[in-house]
Amino acid sequence: MRAGPTVVLAILAIAGGAGAPPACLGQDLGQAAAAFAAQWSAGDVSRLQSGFSQGGVRVQWEARPLGALSPQRAGASIREYLENREAASARVSRTGEVGGEPPRGFAEIRWESRIRGMSEMVTRTVFVAFVYENGTWRVAELRVLPQTRL
Repeated sequence: MRAGPTVVLAILAIAGGAGAPPACLGQDLGQAAAAFAAQWSAGDVSRLQSGFSQGGVRVQWEARPLGALSPQRAGASIREYLENREAASARVSRTGEVGGEPPRGFAEIRWESRIRGMSEMVTRTVFVAFVYENGTWRVAELRVLPQTRL
C-alpha cells in the first residue's frame, strides 16, 4: 500500500514537531517579540519561561534589579510580579537587532495593566533583551521600567 501526499506531509509535520507547543519564541526577532508580548499579556509564565536563555535571565522590576536568575527563578519572579495585576494589553512598540556574536536584539513592549480590584490603568514599558541561541531568539534580560509622568 502506498501512502498519499497528505499522509506523508502529516508524518513529516509530526516528526518535525509542528503539532508540539513551541519551546522557543521564534527565528524572527519581530515574531519573538510579538510572542513574548502575547504571553506576557496572558500571564502565561510557563510559556514565557520556555523562551528564556539557558544562561539565565537578568531581571529588573521597576527600580528593583534582581540580577541574573536561572530560568526557573526568573519564572517564579514573574509569577510573583504579575499575581496582583490584570493586563489589558501588551504590544510591541519597537524592536532592533544590535549584532554581536551570538546575535543580540531587543524589544520594547507597551504594557497596560491595573492592580486587581482597581479601575485605574497604568502604562509601563517592558524592555526585553534577546540573544540568538540554537537557531531561535531567547530572552536574556527583562526589565519593567518605572512609570513616568508626561
